[in-house]
Amino acid sequence: MNGRPVAHRMSRSGSPNREFWAAKDLLDDARPVASRRHARPTSPSYAAHIGRVGALAVSLGIGLAVAHSATGVAAAESDTDTTSATSSAKTTDAGPSAGSARDPKADDTGSSGSSTDTDTRNDSDDHADADADEPSGSDEPSDDPTGGESAEDPSDEVPSDEAVKKRFPRLHTRPAVVEADTPSAEEEAATGADETATTDAKPIEVGAVVDAPAAPPTPSRWAARKTVTMSVAESAPAPTEPVAEKSATVNVVGAVVSNFIAPLVDPAAPVSSPVTDAVLAYVRRLISHTFFNKTPVVHSVTTSQILTGQVLITIDAEDPNGDPLTYDVVQPDSGLVFRDPITGTFVYTPTVPVVGDSVPVEFQVVIRDDSEDLGFLRVLHSVARLFGLAQPDNYTQTVSFVVDPIVQLPPSVIAVGNLLPYTLGGDPIPLLSVAEILDPDSDSLKSAVVKINTGRQVGDTLTYVKPQGIDIDGAWNGVDTLTLTGLASKADYETALKAITFSATDLGLAVRGVGITLTDEQDASGILATPVLVTVVPGIVVKLPPAVLAVGGLTPFTLGGNPVKLLSVAEITDLDSGSMKGATVKITAGLKTGDTLNYSAPQGITISGSWDGTDTLTLSGVASKADYEAALKAITFSATDLGLASRIVTVTLTDTDDVTGPGTPATLLVLPPVVIELPLTVTALGAPVYTLGKPPVKVVSSVDIANADDDQLTGAVVTIAALARLSGDKLTYTGAAGTIDVAQTNAYTLTLSGTASVADYEAALKQIGFSATQLGLTRTVTITVTEADGDTNPIPGAVLVNTLTPLPPSVTVLSLPPTYTIGKTGVKLAPTVTIGDLDSDELSGATVKITLGRQSGDTLSFATLDGIPISGTWNGTDTLTLTGTASKADYEAALESVTFTATTLGLLGRTVSIDVVDDSGVGALLPGTVLVAVKNPDRPLIATVGATFVKVNNTVKPITLATITDTDSPVLTGATVTITANRKTGDTLAYTPIAGNPITATYTAGTGELKLSGTATIAQYKQALEAVTFKATQVPGLVPVIRTITVNVIDDSSLDAAIAGIVLTTVSAI
Repeated sequence: MNGRPVAHRMSRSGSPNREFWAAKDLLDDARPVASRRHARPTSPSYAAHIGRVGALAVSLGIGLAVAHSATGVAAAESDTDTTSATSSAKTTDAGPSAGSARDPKADDTGSSGSSTDTDTRNDSDDHADADADEPSGSDEPSDDPTGGESAEDPSDEVPSDEAVKKRFPRLHTRPAVVEADTPSAEEEAATGADETATTDAKPIEVGAVVDAPAAPPTPSRWAARKTVTMSVAESAPAPTEPVAEKSATVNVVGAVVSNFIAPLVDPAAPVSSPVTDAVLAYVRRLISHTFFNKTPVVHSVTTSQILTGQVLITIDAEDPNGDPLTYDVVQPDSGLVFRDPITGTFVYTPTVPVVGDSVPVEFQVVIRDDSEDLGFLRVLHSVARLFGLAQPDNYTQTVSFVVDPIVQLPPSVIAVGNLLPYTLGGDPIPLLSVAEILDPDSDSLKSAVVKINTGRQVGDTLTYVKPQGIDIDGAWNGVDTLTLTGLASKADYETALKAITFSATDLGLAVRGVGITLTDEQDASGILATPVLVTVVPGIVVKLPPAVLAVGGLTPFTLGGNPVKLLSVAEITDLDSGSMKGATVKITAGLKTGDTLNYSAPQGITISGSWDGTDTLTLSGVASKADYEAALKAITFSATDLGLASRIVTVTLTDTDDVTGPGTPATLLVLPPVVIELPLTVTALGAPVYTLGKPPVKVVSSVDIANADDDQLTGAVVTIAALARLSGDKLTYTGAAGTIDVAQTNAYTLTLSGTASVADYEAALKQIGFSATQLGLTRTVTITVTEADGDTNPIPGAVLVNTLTPLPPSVTVLSLPPTYTIGKTGVKLAPTVTIGDLDSDELSGATVKITLGRQSGDTLSFATLDGIPISGTWNGTDTLTLTGTASKADYEAALESVTFTATTLGLLGRTVSIDVVDDSGVGALLPGTVLVAVKNPDRPLIATVGATFVKVNNTVKPITLATITDTDSPVLTGATVTITANRKTGDTLAYTPIAGNPITATYTAGTGELKLSGTATIAQYKQALEAVTFKATQVPGLVPVIRTITVNVIDDSSLDAAIAGIVLTTVSAI
């Protein structure tokens, strides 16, 4: 089917030049318009309307294009036997018809659009009807060879199927095709039935030759078309005789022009062709966009995350003008967004898989309706926007969402239970000796659960006392679980775990299994609890009583004199208690009326005393043993009656376990008022044990000097007795200088001189220390004092000193083997070091040595730490030596800061040993060992996205997206952007420095290479590469030429990517 007029044979009428008739000519003015077998435009005569056409053509693209709408045309070929069916047949009221009456069944069939079109008439009937309809007075000669005579009407005969097939062979094979925008067959049937009831029109049958009436034909619309497949074998007319057809030449130019002009001169004329519709629709859209554009509208934005970690974003957008939309994505920093061309969904892919914390993402999508190149109309569009008639073409939509992590690693802890067992009845012991928390994706924890899982007995208790400066709370459920809560760092939780203590009241299975479960700040918890073991051993619960070594005052009380000290020596011992809660001092023998015990609390001591007025002084208050010793020595005695010349007092102590010790007697002499000078006495107490290599140990813990004139002394001599004395034995004075001068007479003798009180000399004697260089028998240290008149104590005070061999320290490394990348900064050898020493609190040195696998260029480095008096020396080969007296904690920190670097790969890595030396000069029995792996640096990776188009002499950014990764380098030192294919003279790559970005660039025109340089982060190089611009100044001919641009980067190890990124830029002349 096509849109040109069909040449049907007909008698000439009305005009001598008329050679063709249109389908509408089959009806006269009086006949109603019914369904047409063929809808065709009439042969136009437009000469009279040329003036109007010229005027209307000016407004073709403005007025009519906006309001115009049309559908297609169905028309039969003029030189073949075809048939078509309309989807509906409409009838209208008209004047009387000159032809025969219509068959109502035929109307119904035509209006319903059924697959069969019943028509019982043959060609003879058609000719007869046509002749009957033609006015008798027509002067137009007939083209019919029969001279216009009607054939006999064989309407009663029904043609056979064979006759139909012979006459219309194509009717059995070719379906009629019409547009799909018409009403359905059922709707047409209903419409046709209604119209048939009110009209009396008769449809025109295919093949009939009808003379047009003299009056002008009534204009008709083309029938609406839809796709209908039908078989017409049963309904096509079957003429009994073939009729010869006349042919004529069609003016093609006139037919085409008529299709464009017809809607302008007569809106009721047949509708234009689909080509015209398309052109007018395009013009209409240009006008709408140019003058009345509306900004695209976003109704909603929805996001959803899938298992791979990608996020799907659906943007529900439309353009009010119906213009096609395009989308430009402003890429986020943390990933890549692309639009699926099939579904229209935007897909966000993170650069690095999200683990641990959620990652907020924000990017922008520029929604555009200006994909059509307006050309010169862009100026009019800008004017329309200036006056507010048109709105902006683009709308920027910001898309924000949070990417949830696909993996959250749980925290774990390396824990070692206390190596010492808990003794039933003893004090609680720390639960853990080692607690090292590991969590790669979290820096903080929010809780820890410590639970006794196996071997639990009633009475088992986990106790937690919050360490100072740590904000972690603990709650014990009274059964088996201790819960620590509070957001804090991993180091704080390590300290909190080490502060947990364990105690028990029942032996049970002798072993308790304790599990530790941690929860980090992302609420990720370990799947399995970390197990630790605590051993419980039976103990004999014996609460030992306190005891006191008491010696009565060496100065007797003289009647009428001042009160004297009741006790000259008071040494308290209690193996299981460090404090006392009370003491009684009672005169048990020789009591006389007037005897009194007086007590005045020494400064800084909170022990109170109460005298019952008869024979007993009671001291009370919880205090240390040393405080009670001072309190007992502060008691004085006085009497008013001589009696038996002596008094016996008994001293009884009670410790904090409410255990009262046996009474200890002490005797005090009471003398008549006779002046008797007693000799000086020195009572020294102490049992020092010196460990070889350690600092000097104090010789005496307590010393009492009595019977000095006026309580003053002028000198003292302390010496190591010759018996058992060895070379290397030495006495030293460790006190501060005062009124007493101390002189080192020789290694084993100290001489004190100067007038001072007895108390001052007692204090100075307590500051004397002993040291030795070798083991031996017990040494004896003697003390001799001198008073003002030159008298000395006849019996020297003596203290026995023993020596021991020092115990070696231990060093343990608890960390995963480190890996060093050649060319990078040094890697820490041992992030976690634990040093133990039972008899030393300080160390004097340490060594770190490469023992196996050493290669030339291997280096161990140490930088001095603030506040730690440790220095390091590298011998240039294999050993780093740390020196300086410092605590074990200081040496742990120093060893943990030692780093390793190398210049060659080697075979199996390196083995490094760590040894420490304590203040006795003793090293560890088993040094710590660290394995260090060495590897070559990894090459960086680069992936680029870019397929840009640019007009010659214009500038474009060829690299739309650059994704750079480097597993062992956070920075890059350079990059190159090179035109590697189809480079032409005048091609230029350029880079403009970005504020805050240290990267600079130089371009070499001879090679087409743009070289970026400067040490910067990966993100800064990504920013710089995406800012590179390309410009071409020539392109051969009109055919676009594609430039291939290669992109590569160089890391801080001077390695570039093995596979360079490639982008394509197409350069065109237009």
